[in-house]
Amino acid sequence: MLKYKLNLVKSVRAAEKQAKQQKSNMVLIAIVCFGVLGTAIFSAYLKIDGMQRVIVNEKRKLRMIEAEYRNYQEMHVSIDKADIELLNQLQMNRVYWTKKLEAIAKHLPDEQPISYWITKFGYRSNSQIFNVQGYGYITHQQEQLLALDNYLNDLRADASYSDIFSSTFLNSAVRSDEEDHYRGQKRDRISFEFSSVRKGAQRR
Repeated sequence: MLKYKLNLVKSVRAAEKQAKQQKSNMVLIAIVCFGVLGTAIFSAYLKIDGMQRVIVNEKRKLRMIEAEYRNYQEMHVSIDKADIELLNQLQMNRVYWTKKLEAIAKHLPDEQPISYWITKFGYRSNSQIFNVQGYGYITHQQEQLLALDNYLNDLRADASYSDIFSSTFLNSAVRSDEEDHYRGQKRDRISFEFSSVRKGAQRR
């Protein structure tokens, strides 16, 4: 007669271990799912919050534009004939200094040994006179006054300069000595100043 011994305890332990492993896997899957869901919800919240911020900002800009438009309408209504005439007068009195300074630099003598530089300029709005100062070096031929005269004549003939300034004249030309540290000798120098008067203004 044969006898069989069954180890039921081992089978039960194996089943319990398998069930525990399955339970752990389910818990892990649940944690991963909750994590993905939480990330998606947080991302959606950030997007919604960002869109709300954009909407609030755009509404604020719209209110500012509407306020500016109301101010413009009120100002437009209050403009009368005197205001328009004043605006036209200011427009006519405007000086486009870029072209004027360009003309001053373009016609300035700049050929060795006759070279001149501008050191200072200013515009007196009350008298409408434009003053310019500069200097240059005197050559052995003593051509400084001729060079300055030709320079001012070129300015007077330049339409981009004379369209505003009706007359240009030399105020002063002063000769002086300057120590040339590079050459170790003195050089004769001439400092000059000229003025341009706007059309309709009087020379003072």
